[in-house]
This record gives sequence, structure tokens and C-alpha cells, in this order.
Amino acid sequence: MEVIGNGSDQYDAFAVNYHWLYSDYVSSGKLALEQNEDVLKEAGPKVRILDCSCGIGTLAIALAKLGYEVSGSDGSPGMLEQADLAVRNANVDVPLKCCTWEDLPAHVTGPFDLVFCLGNSIGHTRNGEEMSRSVRGIRAVLRSGGKLVIDSLNWEQLRKQKPRFTNYPGWKTRAGQRCLPIYVWNFPERFEDAHTIEVLLVFDSDGKVSMRSYPIVYYPFRVEELIERLRSAGFTNIHIQNRFSENRVDYRVIAS
Repeated sequence: MEVIGNGSDQYDAFAVNYHWLYSDYVSSGKLALEQNEDVLKEAGPKVRILDCSCGIGTLAIALAKLGYEVSGSDGSPGMLEQADLAVRNANVDVPLKCCTWEDLPAHVTGPFDLVFCLGNSIGHTRNGEEMSRSVRGIRAVLRSGGKLVIDSLNWEQLRKQKPRFTNYPGWKTRAGQRCLPIYVWNFPERFEDAHTIEVLLVFDSDGKVSMRSYPIVYYPFRVEELIERLRSAGFTNIHIQNRFSENRVDYRVIAS
């Protein structure tokens, strides 16, 4: 088994195989559009949108196909390389920038009416200070009254459940290759310590099985901490959508 990208380049190494985590339906961006239909409908069709954790471009491309003026950013050069390829293949106009959240004001041309920060990406901020700087950077490229949408794992609930494995349903087949993605969870004793999720990809090519492991590091936080950091960044209207409960492992926050 090949272990790849255990460090700051974790997503650079993972980028070329990241699409295996998605079904074709999710890869089309339709799921993200459905999950955020309320925000998009309220914003209207003429808004400027930034996907500041765009990854391989799934949501940004889906928005561009609907006619939105959308830009994308990500901290991983490898992910942006895959996003750029996907944008060109989709024949849409999505400007892409590689930068951290706190450096957004120096790299993207705002202001934006709506910013998405999805995919549990905010969990990569390494501590409260870094998260605060990050959301201040996002706030700086939002227009007055603009909205930020963040989703996150519910770390409190996950640590109660402490799953060992998450199996994605079924094998995916693309270009003659099959892949089965598996999440392997590791929970340290303390909530505050870095949590490593091992993304294990099992490949079957012409009957030959191989595996690749991508360790991805997260830094848990409580929902109250996220809300407080948003307030300190200047967001005044913050609410958790009804996806949050003690029985769910994810939630969505909308701040304006």
C-alpha cells in the first residue's frame, strides 16, 4: 500500500484521485446546488459568488453553468490544477486563484455577494487564531450584507460515536478502472489534538488490486467556537441551519 502526501502537501498529492470520493451525481455539483438552493434563491441570479474552498471545481463549475458570475480559490496548487482542467473541459469562465483564506483580499477581486466555504474545509485551520484570521479574510471580500455559507463536521458528535470506518456505497468505475473509497478514522484522546482521517482508495485494474492511502489532518472545534470567531470577524447575523443536531455528524452555518 502506498501512503501519499502526509504533510502540508496532503491535498496536492490527493488531487488527481480526489474525484473518486464523489459519485457522478455529486461530481456534477447537483447535490451542493440542492443543499444550498435556499441561499441561491434568496440571493437571486445576478450575484457574484466566490467558492473559497473550490477543490477540483465541482460547485464552481455547476454555478457557472447556471449563469452565475463565479470565482474559485483554494490553498492547494494541486487541487487548483485539477479545477483548471475541469473548468476548461466544461468550457465555462471561472477565474481561479491559489491562496489561503486570510490572503483572499490580496488575490481575488471583490466584493462578492455570496461566499461558499464547503466540504468541511474550515476544519483545516490549525487553531482558533488561524480560524479567526481566515474568516476575517473571507469577510473582507464580502460586500456589506453579503452572506457566507460554511459547512462542517459535527466534531462533538463524531467523538461520541467514534466510527472506525466509513465505507462509500459501492465501487465506482471510470475509464476502465474501479475504485472503492474508505475513510479510516483516528481519534486522539484530547478533543484539541489534530485528528487524522486516512482516506484509503482500493483500486481494481484488470483484476490487480492496489491501495493508496492519503492521511488528511483536521483540527476539531465546537460549533460555539466557530460562531464566536465569525462574530469577532464582523458577522452580525449568524444562524445554524436545521441540519445541526446532536444526532447529525454535519451542519451548515450562514453568516451575513
